[in-house]
Amino acid sequence: MSQSAISKEEVTVDQLKARFPKAIKETKVDRPHRVTVNFEKDQIQDIARFMNDELGFDHVKGIAGVDSPAQKKIEVLYFAGSYCKPEINDLIVVLKTELPRDNPTIASVVSIWESAHFHERETFEMFGVKFEGHPDLRKLLTLDNWEGPPPMLKDIKFPEIGQR
Repeated sequence: MSQSAISKEEVTVDQLKARFPKAIKETKVDRPHRVTVNFEKDQIQDIARFMNDELGFDHVKGIAGVDSPAQKKIEVLYFAGSYCKPEINDLIVVLKTELPRDNPTIASVVSIWESAHFHERETFEMFGVKFEGHPDLRKLLTLDNWEGPPPMLKDIKFPEIGQR
């Protein structure tokens, strides 16, 4: 098969798998313009740096958390995109990793993708994920007097309105 017959999604997956054969656990071309890459959490900075410096994925469009209390894990998803390379600016690579729910900690990617700054703060506040090395990891959305647990965890119970 010639290089021109391989989709940009497959090329991106192949480049990541070639560079990180042990860290990439699973890949999937979800549909045109969307790829999911499951990776070992300890490799986030190396993968982000490679994607930014070598592949042209120059920003994070968002970071999300997914709480799975039955599996005792929190998934973190990074949605990486490109402004600088027109040939991939419609491609989103979803980097996905699992963290233990009792200590959800991962290295910050703000030093690589500055656009991750507020997304990491939101994921920290809503899911309790600690982004080590973040320059300003503090609350972003909840009220200043919020003392409770991260509000997006599925097993959190809130008082009924009027029962406070």
